[in-house]
Amino acid sequence: MVDEQSVELGYLLYSALQDAPGQAASKETLSRIWSLELQWFTPQESASIITHLIAKGWLVKDSGMLSATPSLVLSRPPLGWRPILNSVISVKEFELGPIISESEPLSVPTVKAPVSRASNPEDSDLPPDKAEGSIPHLIEIISSSSGLQNKEVLRRAQRKRRALGPVTLWMALALVAREQGLEMDKIVSAIGPESS
Repeated sequence: MVDEQSVELGYLLYSALQDAPGQAASKETLSRIWSLELQWFTPQESASIITHLIAKGWLVKDSGMLSATPSLVLSRPPLGWRPILNSVISVKEFELGPIISESEPLSVPTVKAPVSRASNPEDSDLPPDKAEGSIPHLIEIISSSSGLQNKEVLRRAQRKRRALGPVTLWMALALVAREQGLEMDKIVSAIGPESS
């Protein structure tokens, strides 16, 4: 099984190394891609990330060029994926494990997004969204974990719903949690098996 840390770093490094000759790039190129092209980090944050990934063994330096450690699978991130600075800066030492082929599916938690009857009452032929019952508990988890007040969590979720269109409230709350850098396994389990 592939751990989440390897998957996230595989996404991050793929974003900068996918088109590089030999999948290697200079420190300046990595920093430029992450800070200027993708606008994920500031140039200073990008430089810190690169230094940290080299120190922890995720990036290998050879003749001034950087590449991912050979047994790390670089894979295309899902649409809308964005790295979280704290997660990247806090990665642990790379541990050499079995080399994983690119054909092996990655184990990445997913969240289903059914359309809620409550958000579209005229569509009465849709099944009820059983995850709606977990919304108060979900707001409480996000609030206590992020330090935001319940009202602010809900306000941000509603703003996401307005921006994204037909999105359930619990999905918008999950997006707020992701934006705050919270552990998504905890959020998914709070939504629970009722949503499946």
